[in-house]
Amino acid sequence: MKSTGGQSHPHHVEVEVRAEPRQLPWLRDRLERWLRHTTCPDDGVERALLALNEAITNSMVHAYRDRPAGPLRVTGRHRGDDVVLTVADEGSWKPARPGEGLGGRGVLMMQECVDRVYIDHTSGGTLVTLEFDVAHGEDSSGRNNGEHRIAVRSSVDNIIVRITGNVPASAAPLLRRQLLGVSCGGVVPLTLDLGALGPVTEGAALAVDEVAEAAAGVGGKVVLVIPPESLAAAQLGAFPDHELVDVVESL
Repeated sequence: MKSTGGQSHPHHVEVEVRAEPRQLPWLRDRLERWLRHTTCPDDGVERALLALNEAITNSMVHAYRDRPAGPLRVTGRHRGDDVVLTVADEGSWKPARPGEGLGGRGVLMMQECVDRVYIDHTSGGTLVTLEFDVAHGEDSSGRNNGEHRIAVRSSVDNIIVRITGNVPASAAPLLRRQLLGVSCGGVVPLTLDLGALGPVTEGAALAVDEVAEAAAGVGGKVVLVIPPESLAAAQLGAFPDHELVDVVESL
């Protein structure tokens, strides 16, 4: 089965692919382009994409684990102040278990990102429905109070993100969502260039730690690029220094 564009217009999108991890970057890009044509604020788009990543990754990893990968269908509907997203497969449901890392916290992560999550699983497959109220906008816990910026470069098997500016603790939730969003929930290997961080790094340290844990939960790895002369190097102790990340001095 090839990736199919399906139907798409400002109020509806429908896409079907084979449930294989290599389809994730294309699928995420397709859905992001549609979401940005709705009235979702930027932060809402990032949260919706992260919730979609969770649902899609679960289907790709678990639904067809005992047989060849089958179909995965994603739809989106924009109705009034609501965006409704669905992820459907024809495989079997794998219940979350404590201690399973990101996979075990997937439903909680989806609930954290969108307003309502419904899961209907039967012998014929699983349907995940995500509902997001675009009128809510961005709350104070996700505002970019540090005015940081990210620049993203991607290849087939790696995402490189350069973070510029100050990232106080209040901006950590937004940066975390941004990083998990561009890396498909931590599935795609992520390299973070911290050489241009400002002197305020508490939020960056918090976000990097959570993203590293999330990536490790799906078998991924985060690489931190911290040049010796950078402000981040002077505060290296604030960043994760354990088996979940690799630290290098240059790209």
